[in-house]
Amino acid sequence: MNQKIIGHAAAMRGIEIAIEKGRFSGTFLLVGPPGIGKATIAKRVAKSLLCDAATKNQSPLEPCGRCESCAQVEADSHPDLVQVRKPEDRATIPLELLIGPPDSRMREGFCRDIRLRPFKGTRKVAILHDADDLNEEGANSLLKTLEEPPPDSVLFLIATNEQRQLPTVRSRCRIIRLSPPRGDDAAALMHCHGVTCDADAADDAIELCGGDCEAAASLLSGNAQSFRDDFARQLATRPVPVMSLTKNVTEFVDQAGKEASLRRNRLRDVFAIATATFREELKTVAADITRIDPVTYRIDRTLEAINQVQRNANQTTLIETWASDIARGTQA
Repeated sequence: MNQKIIGHAAAMRGIEIAIEKGRFSGTFLLVGPPGIGKATIAKRVAKSLLCDAATKNQSPLEPCGRCESCAQVEADSHPDLVQVRKPEDRATIPLELLIGPPDSRMREGFCRDIRLRPFKGTRKVAILHDADDLNEEGANSLLKTLEEPPPDSVLFLIATNEQRQLPTVRSRCRIIRLSPPRGDDAAALMHCHGVTCDADAADDAIELCGGDCEAAASLLSGNAQSFRDDFARQLATRPVPVMSLTKNVTEFVDQAGKEASLRRNRLRDVFAIATATFREELKTVAADITRIDPVTYRIDRTLEAINQVQRNANQTTLIETWASDIARGTQA
C-alpha cells in the first residue's frame, strides 16, 4: 500500500521533476519536525525508484504497490534499500553500523552496503534515520560517502534540525526543508497518527507543540487535554508548585506504559509543550526587559531536557531536576 504524502506537494513535485529528467541522485538532507512525514517521503522515493512495474506512462512517484519490490520496500527487506536507525538502547548511532566493527572497517555497515552493486535493478537507495543522533565521529565517517555517493544511488539523511548536523555534513547534502501542514492537511496527518480531530484542533495542537506533529498527536489523544490544562496552569503559577508539577508529569509519562521508547517519546512531548508555552510567554513579556531573561532561561533549560531525554537520562531524576530548575527560573 502506498502511504499518502500529506502537505508536501512542492517538495514532492521537485523530486518528481528531478526523477523525470534523470537527475535524481546524490545525497539529500530531509529536515522537519518529528512526525511530519520525512521517512514516508524517503520510503515513497525508494519504492518508486525500485518498483518492478514502473512505466513511462505513470508518475515517477507513483509505484505500483503490488510488485515484489514494492512489497519488499514496504517490509524493509529489499536488498537494494539500505537503512540505519539508532538502536533503542543507544544515545547515538554506533560507529559499527556506519563503517563496521573495528576488525571489519569498511567491510560492513551502511557506507559499504551502499557501494555494493544493485542486486535486483539499476538503483540503490539508502536512508539514514535519526541523523540528529550522529556523534562527531560517526558524522565524519560518512563524509566521503556523502560527497561521492555511487552513481545512480540516492542517500537520504533524516533530521529534525539542520543546525544539529555538522557543517561538513550539511555542505555535502541538498537540503529539503519540510514545514508542518495546516488546515485539512494537518487534520489528515493527525489521522495518520491515530487521532481524529478537526482542522482547527490540529492547527492549535501543532502550533502549541512548536511544529512537532508527534507531540501534537499525543496532545490530542486520550486524556492528554486534561493533562495539558493542568500542566499549563502549573507552569503559570507563581511560585511554580514543584511537587505537584513533578507528580503530574510523572503520572502522564507512566500512562505511556513500560516500554522505554514510548515513555521517552511521551516525556519528550511534555517538554516540547513546555517549550512552546514558554515561547508564547516570551512574546507577551517582550516589552519588559526585566522579564525576558527568566523566560529565556526556562526555554533553554527545557531544550536541554529534551536533549537529555534523547540521551536516555534517568527519567525520574530528569523530571525532578527540570521542575526544580523551572521553579527557580520563575524567581530569577
